[in-house]
Parts: sequence; structure tokens; C-alpha cells
Amino acid sequence: MRDIKVRLMTGSALLALAAMPAFAQEDFPDPAPGADVVVIDQVILGNVLATMDVVIADTAPHAASNATATGNIASGESENNDIDFDATQTQDGTVDAHTTMTGGSVYGGGNGASTITTAYGNSATSSTSNGSTFHYVTQESNAAVSASSTIDLLVVDDVSATTTAAANVSQHTNTYGENRGFQTQTGNADVSAANVVSVDTNTGAAAFGAVATGNSHYASGYTTTSYTGAVQTMADGTRVNAYGEANVAYASNVALSATAAGNSTEVENQWGYATLGRDGSEVSQYNGADIDADTSLTLTNWTGSSGSTSYGVGNSALISNIGSDTGLYAIQNNQGTVQATASFNGGVSDGSVGYASATAIGNAATASLCTVCGQEATVYGSTSQYNDGNVIATGYVNSGLGGYASGAASAIGNSSTYQSTTIGD
Repeated sequence: MRDIKVRLMTGSALLALAAMPAFAQEDFPDPAPGADVVVIDQVILGNVLATMDVVIADTAPHAASNATATGNIASGESENNDIDFDATQTQDGTVDAHTTMTGGSVYGGGNGASTITTAYGNSATSSTSNGSTFHYVTQESNAAVSASSTIDLLVVDDVSATTTAAANVSQHTNTYGENRGFQTQTGNADVSAANVVSVDTNTGAAAFGAVATGNSHYASGYTTTSYTGAVQTMADGTRVNAYGEANVAYASNVALSATAAGNSTEVENQWGYATLGRDGSEVSQYNGADIDADTSLTLTNWTGSSGSTSYGVGNSALISNIGSDTGLYAIQNNQGTVQATASFNGGVSDGSVGYASATAIGNAATASLCTVCGQEATVYGSTSQYNDGNVIATGYVNSGLGGYASGAASAIGNSSTYQSTTIGD
């Protein structure tokens, strides 16, 4: 029989749970003498553009349209050794990726139609196994980054669009070792991701997602001790926008989503101590950008659960861990307007559910720990949150004839959650 115990602690502004032995980025131990050393300095001054147009003249069993544009890319990968990765990146030219898929029909092949569109101003990644990852990254984006996709088809089986844009991206991973990372990310220009879809008939499932992020950081580890810090800044007067629009005449199971974030840092760890920030050297996030996540879905005739989801956040700090002590120390300041809008317009339905969900948050911080019965592990830390921007969530649902309606709109200024869950037999 499973025994589940949950300890849930929430606060809207400041949460201090326990003290923790101090550590700092400058106190990190040196890599092993034989470590792989990577030093990269990159500057892009010109514009970077990737465009892929796919035209279906009549009928195709499968079709894909992919485009990737990145101002600067830096990567380092090692195995059975320490890696000392140090990257400095500056993006001064615009970065744009665009895909289209237009024409006839795509069906009969089992894979359907898809677009994947990615635009990054700066991207830095490092990893190792059976050793330590030392990841130090400084990134500055000074020009607009955008990704967009357009789909206009007749009949399709499954159909999808995945569109992602970010000014700065930093990622570091580790297995069976230590994961130590610190990143300074600055965004001084707009970021946008958009999908526009028009389909006469889809017979399978349809999923269209747009994600726009100013500064993005992600660290992961397995059987790893993880120490991570970040300073993320989106400048005043900038904008981060994610947009999705889809129109389908005869629709089946259509999901439309848009996610926009000013700053995002996330640590995902298993079986090892992990902390995001520390007492006295907290993760620092400042967002001066206006954040806008907007979706609009229109289905003339539809079957299967279908709807639109919009999520906007100024600053987001998240750490999750399994089996060991977990810490989160963050200072978050949101000055921009955060807005999420989701709408669903349905025509004739077979009784399926049409939904719209809009969530807007100024600052969000979450620490989550999961342990098994018999283990002793603790979640702790502190979060300071200040929000001076408007936070707006708006939803609209018209279920049409024969359909059911479900809608939710949630606007939150500051959200801080520390949660520990114990699961055992």
C-alpha cells in the first residue's frame, strides 16, 4: 500500500525556511588537472536569417518544414572527465527563423505534417559524465530575435507546429558527478514566437505551440550534486511575445498554446544535493519587458477535446529534485506588464469539450522535493519578490452547438512555493 505525505509551504513575498552552509561561485573548487578546458568568445554583428518554404502541389504522405537561426552557438562535451567550460557571447545582429507549409493535402503516410522553427540569439551548452561540469557563461543579446511559422493546407492527418525563440540560452548537464554552473544573461531587445495556421480538415491530432523567452537557463543532473547560480536581466522597454492563431473547418483534437517569459531558470536533478542560488548569493532576476501570451482558436465543426492555452510570466525560478536536500534562493523583480489571453470559438460539435486557459504571473518561484519512505531530505531557501507591473489574464469560450465549455483565467502578482513530498510502500 502506497503512503504519500505532502508538506506544502507557500508565500507571496518572502519565505525563509532554513539556513544553509554558504557557498559561492568564486569558491568553486578547481577542475581536475587533466580537465577538458573550453574557452569561447563570440560576437555576431550581422543579421542571421533562416527560411524554409514547403509547397504541397497536390497530396503528400508526409511533409516537414524546419528552420533554425542562431547568432552564436558554443558547446562543450566530455566523458569520464571534468569539463571547464567558459563562454562569452554577444549578439548585435537580428536573428530570424521562418517556416511555411502551404498547398494541398498531407495524409496517408502516418506521420502527417510538421514545422519546427527555432531562433536563438546566443546558445551555450556543456555536459560530462563521471566528472564535474564547470559551466560559466556570459551572454548579451542586443537585437531582436524572432521565430514564426505559417501552415495553410487542405486535408491533413496529424499536424503540428513547434516554434521557439529566445534571446539567450544556457544549458549544462551532468551524470554521476557534480554540476556547477553560473550564467549572466542580458536581453536588450524584443523576442517573439508566432504560429498562424489555417487547415480545412484534420483527421488526427493537431498541436501548435509557440514559446518566447528572453533569458533561458536549464541544468539537469542524475546521481549528481548540483550548484547553480544565475543573474538574468531583460531591459526596460523590451517585449517578449508568444502568439498562436489557428482556424480549422473540420477539426479533431486541436491544442493551441503560447508561452512567454522574461527570465526563466530551471534545475532538474535526481539523487544528489541540489541548490539554485544560495543564501547571500541568490539567483537574481529582473524583468523590464512587457510579456504577452496570446492564443485564438476557431473550429467550425469539431470533435475531441480542443482548446487554447496561454501562459505569461515575468520571472520564473524552478528547482526539482528526487531523494536529496534541495535549496532555492531567489530575488525576483518584475517591472513589465504581464498579459495572457486565450480564446476558443467553436461551431458544431459532437458533445466534446472546448476550453480556454489563461495564466499570467509577475514572479514565480518553486522548489519541489520528492523522497521515498525512510529517507531524510529537506527543502529550504528564501524568496524575495517585487512586482510593479500590471498582471492581466483574459479568457473567452464559445462552445457553439452541441459542445461543452471550460474556461479558466488566473492572474497572480507573486507566487512562491516550497514543497516536499514523501512516497513509500
